[in-house]
This record gives sequence, C-alpha cells and structure tokens, in this order.
Amino acid sequence: MFKELEGIDRIEISHDSFFDKNSEDISSDFHLELVEVLSPCHAVLNKLPCQLAAYDIVISRKFPRLEFFNKEPFSLRLVSLDFKRQAVLDMLTMANNGLVHDIFKDLDQAESYVHYTGLDKMICHEGLNFCQRISEAGEGGYFLDYELSLACAGFLTELSRHYHGRVRLDSSHFPSSNVHYTNSMTRSGMIMNYLVANVQDVSLEKMAQHFGYQPKYLSRLIRQLFDQTFSQLKTQTRVSISKSLLELTTKSIEEISENVGYPTVSTYYRAFRQETGQTPNEYRRHHRQSLAIK
Repeated sequence: MFKELEGIDRIEISHDSFFDKNSEDISSDFHLELVEVLSPCHAVLNKLPCQLAAYDIVISRKFPRLEFFNKEPFSLRLVSLDFKRQAVLDMLTMANNGLVHDIFKDLDQAESYVHYTGLDKMICHEGLNFCQRISEAGEGGYFLDYELSLACAGFLTELSRHYHGRVRLDSSHFPSSNVHYTNSMTRSGMIMNYLVANVQDVSLEKMAQHFGYQPKYLSRLIRQLFDQTFSQLKTQTRVSISKSLLELTTKSIEEISENVGYPTVSTYYRAFRQETGQTPNEYRRHHRQSLAIK
C-alpha cells in the first residue's frame, strides 16, 4: 500500500492508517509500515518534539499513534510493505542487514519504531518510487510478488547503508527489554531511550540496575558503544533535548533547565555553552532568525 497525503498541517498516524477501511488487517510476520516525509515538518517522537527533514523515514512493524504537524502545509507518504517470499527475507538476514535485524527480530512491540535521517541524496526515495511503480503495474501474481519483494529488499539494503550515522537514537523508540541479546545499534538505542526518559535524575547506578548490569560494566559498555563516558553522554543528551525545546516550544529557559535535570539555571547555561559555544538565549534567537530568513 502506497498512500500520499498532501497539503496537511496536522495529522495523527497509527497502524490503522496503513489499511483501507474496507480491507482486512492481514499483517504477516514480514510486514513493515513506514512514513516518508516529503517536505519538512515536526513530530513528537520518543515523547520529544522533533524536526523532520525532507526524505526522513520512520519505520515500524506496527505503527504507534504519532502526530505530525507544521505551521506550513506539508506532505507525507505512507507505505505498507509485506515480504511474501521467505527466500528474499532470508537473503537480507544472511547479509547481516542491521535494519532487518532490528525490525523483524527486536521491534515486535507496538510502541517501537526507528527514525532515519540524512537521506537527502534521495536514493531511498527513488527506491520507494520504484517499489510503488511495481506494485501499481498490474494484478498480483508470483512474478509480480517476487519482483516487488526484491525491490523492497533493495530499498531496505540501501536504507541500512551508513546505518549508524542515519539512525537517530534520541528520536527512535527501541524495545525496553532483552538488552543483553540485541545487536550494538539496538542496545545503543535502548540505553538512549532510558537516558532520555529519565534525563532529570538519571545516574549510572540507576541505569545499571534497570538493565541488570554492574555500574562498572555499564560504564565500559557506554564508552564502547558511544565513544563517550556516561557523564559526557548525559550532558550531550541534556543539551540535545534542550535544543529541541528551545527550537520548537515557547518554554522559558528556567523551565527547560528544570526539564532536562539541571539543579540551577547557571549550571545549565555553563553546560549548554560548553557544548554549543552559545547561550540558550543566543541559540534560540539565531534559530528564529534563520527561520525568518528562509
């Protein structure tokens, strides 16, 4: 199913959005749903406001209820993909495709999704266009199904290239359990999800207890996964969240400082300036000026 939504300013997308009202929900074990952003907009992803660029993709096995919005009209494409040929899926899995591993093996909960960005070279966009042309070419049948499965496999393979650089951990929502048995990307996402959700009072000890690790082991794991210490990752995450709040909300500096867990505004100012080279007020002003110029 391919459905384009044009000229909208606000819409809620959920699992039901990917099916016609008169059709049955026939989701298989090899079913995927995705939203492709065709023009810039905003969304609340992982409970945080997020700015989405053109050609960003949010993908899930079963889409949760997410809201997309913008001051100016924007467009989305909804895509439902079903792998009808086990051999094609086996080929992708055999190729150690990170996307297939995360989606089909780990992302089996209704609240899970992955946000991909940095797709402005449009290769993935054209891959979806190709899949759409095949699906709309005529009546179904073995050869059409097989060709579509191969085209979808090509799209997913391209989406997985530069996987670590394209997945936004802070705005993706990974599973919250079985951290010990996931690949490194999903494990990073699960750690990031916990950090974002508990940013106000997170500590190494609390996080280690949540995941069933010893604090020293978790500290080494974070350095291995993020090339940062726990303290550096926590500061970077707090600043990243506050940047989104400065850009996309009218909250005061004091409110934002409290929201991201700083005991005093002066501590927040110091951390923000060390990370960005600007004060929060300067960052918000420059962001608004850049929007006005556009």
